[in-house]
Amino acid sequence: MSEPDKIQRYMNAEGTFRMLAARGTRAVGKGVAFCQTSPEVTAPFGELLIGSALLQHAQGPGEWFQLQLEHSGSAGVMVAEVRPGPVIRGRVQFPKGGALLPTSVPFKEPATIHVTRQPDPAFMRNGQRYQSSAPVHGGRVDSALQQFVLESEQVLSFFSLVCVPGAEGEVKVAGGLVVQALPGWEREHLAAITLSLEANDFAELVRGGVDPLDAADRILAPVGSKLIGSDSLQYRCRCSKETAARVVGMLERDELRHLEQGGMEIVVCEFCGTAYEVRQSDLTASSSDHSEGAAPNTDDSTPKV
Repeated sequence: MSEPDKIQRYMNAEGTFRMLAARGTRAVGKGVAFCQTSPEVTAPFGELLIGSALLQHAQGPGEWFQLQLEHSGSAGVMVAEVRPGPVIRGRVQFPKGGALLPTSVPFKEPATIHVTRQPDPAFMRNGQRYQSSAPVHGGRVDSALQQFVLESEQVLSFFSLVCVPGAEGEVKVAGGLVVQALPGWEREHLAAITLSLEANDFAELVRGGVDPLDAADRILAPVGSKLIGSDSLQYRCRCSKETAARVVGMLERDELRHLEQGGMEIVVCEFCGTAYEVRQSDLTASSSDHSEGAAPNTDDSTPKV
């Protein structure tokens, strides 16, 4: 059985660079299993999932993040969401890729990554939502996130993401490494970290069989980095019967008349495939819960479970 998934936090000896290293094999594997992706789609989708967790943990650990990757490959739009924890979930438009578009390559240019972030209602109500986009170059998710952080946050960062699929599309290993400059960094600190990153390629180490967290330790040890904490990483869908009822409650009154006559609506979660049967009594309960102060849905404007 693989080791538990987690994100470890480090700081260099001078306190001018922070590092995050993730082992996400189980979490990414669960997402891939839900979406039933082909091996070709598993790799970029897995990198997007692990990258979303690292980006959220680095930029806003108390916020909800959504990363949407649009590209010209046959996998279509890929989406990853992450909430505080971090807890991730995701979906792929065409999980098998194939001949759905002119190319059989699941992820290629031109491509754009869209990042939406908003304070999670458990931490702050009515927080402002921000949306930004960045081009994806070279068919790499990590380079896209690196460019995004530099352009949107003006923070010097390094991202390395890896997801190794098996022959059936399962995940053999998934991990990531992020290094970010903090205010007050000196040129010699950057030079030392750059030298260490160049001496050992994180993705190559992981593909060669080194555990992602061990690979990070090997890379960060020469700069005197210290482990300052860790957090669990999980894949879990947040869908529920109550959320499904709220989605149905947004329909027009004429579309709900059959519920008053004993009928039902079936709502299928687009992330995990769970089907919920919603009846009139469920709408009444959902309306009551919401009026008593239930946290609002902070997903995008499209109704979903």
